[in-house]
Amino acid sequence: MLLAREFGWNIEDIKQLRPSELEVIIKELQKQKEIQEYAEFKGKWAFLAAIITNGFAAIASMFSKRRPKEVKPDDFIDKKYAAKIERYFKEAQPDEWASYIAEAKAKGLKGPW
Repeated sequence: MLLAREFGWNIEDIKQLRPSELEVIIKELQKQKEIQEYAEFKGKWAFLAAIITNGFAAIASMFSKRRPKEVKPDDFIDKKYAAKIERYFKEAQPDEWASYIAEAKAKGLKGPW
């Protein structure tokens, strides 16, 4: 159903795909969803957490002589998870998907290409 929702394909279109094609498409959709979730988390929640933490640190610094360390949104994101997302960006090569896109077009399937 994920393919139907993402690309507007029906069940017959999905049945025409070979298992290897289906596996590649599903893996790519999972990567894209993970990247989208990472961007949302970094853009909203980690940013908000950094603002709140820096605000409390500024208030606390009024009563102490030490200057607090500034917190960045990346400090709230797991390093392994961030490295995984960065690896996705490095792996992305348009030539890698050219053969799959050509096959999908030949079958008359519609997609984001």
